[in-house]
Amino acid sequence: MKKVKLVLWFLYVTFILTGCTSQKQEEIKIVMPPPPEEPRLFYITSYRGEANFVKNNALDAFLGEQQKGLGRNLFKPYGVAAKDGVIYVTETAMALVFVIDPKNKKVSFLGEKPPGKLALPVGIAIDSKGIVYVSDSKQKKVFGYDKKGNLVFALGEKGEFRRPSGIAINNNLNRLYVVDTKSHNVKVYDLKTKKLLFEFGKRGKEEGEFNFPTNIAIDRETNNVAVVDTQNFRVQIFDKDGEFLTKFGRLGNVPGMFARPKGIGIDSEDHLYVADAAFNNVQIFDEQGRLLLFFGGAGFDPGKFYLPAGIYVDEEDRVYIVDSFNARVQVYQYVSEKWKKANPKKYKELKEYKKRDKKNEENKKDK
Repeated sequence: MKKVKLVLWFLYVTFILTGCTSQKQEEIKIVMPPPPEEPRLFYITSYRGEANFVKNNALDAFLGEQQKGLGRNLFKPYGVAAKDGVIYVTETAMALVFVIDPKNKKVSFLGEKPPGKLALPVGIAIDSKGIVYVSDSKQKKVFGYDKKGNLVFALGEKGEFRRPSGIAINNNLNRLYVVDTKSHNVKVYDLKTKKLLFEFGKRGKEEGEFNFPTNIAIDRETNNVAVVDTQNFRVQIFDKDGEFLTKFGRLGNVPGMFARPKGIGIDSEDHLYVADAAFNNVQIFDEQGRLLLFFGGAGFDPGKFYLPAGIYVDEEDRVYIVDSFNARVQVYQYVSEKWKKANPKKYKELKEYKKRDKKNEENKKDK
């Protein structure tokens, strides 16, 4: 009887956290930085899984009459990537990849069955042909799946990886970059042949050395490679061939410093977004490592995080942030010059919203 009550309680809590919020997310307005500053980033929505696309009645869901209303939803996500509006999320607890398709309002899955059954998926990336690359830290391999979810290759001979984690693809150069956390280096492969081209890094604290690196991102404009050097509490930047260029960050508890840096992404204007799982926030830096903006903090509401992990910035400057403990992916839009030109009406609305927001803040102060 206790077990039944526990299951019912879990279903109820899951529904509250996933089902009730999906219809209200589009109405939420979160714009950063605060007025009167020019808007640079705004919240779009969050995704948890099938709960985003299936309407249900709370009582029906609780009684089990609409089990599909709860559906399959994220529980302990880590990595994220996106292509053509479809979001791919590694789910470490369920050992699979969620494929979230907002346009068609459906969710599918990768790596559920052999061959290519996942054990501990962490990093994820997608090449220009739509092949999805997933690093599996437990099996010490990188798997590749086609658009139908079929396994097309498995990379990693015995002893080749010790703990593959973050991965990134340079489609300009046809290269795959794999962070090998326990080897304290980055391995670089040719996308066509899947042969190792070179590797860079070793354990240490000097320039170009790592101490348990985790995540990685590629600058589409410069081909530079940004690596989160987690236990050295910094980000290191390399050229396409692994030559050290610069670094920023150090251990500390004030903005611009790191305590537990994780995910990283780069937008079209060379800004670097770095998630910190200790601060529960995301910090944004320019290419010289100067802090521009930070947002977040511990919480359950949109705009807040608990243990943020992977970050990905797509070609439209949408920023996807894995909010791991909150079991969701939050999506933001960076207000780039390219976005302003492509969305003049939306940009005008955003400016008007900021003016209203400023007025509301002034009214609060007057009271």
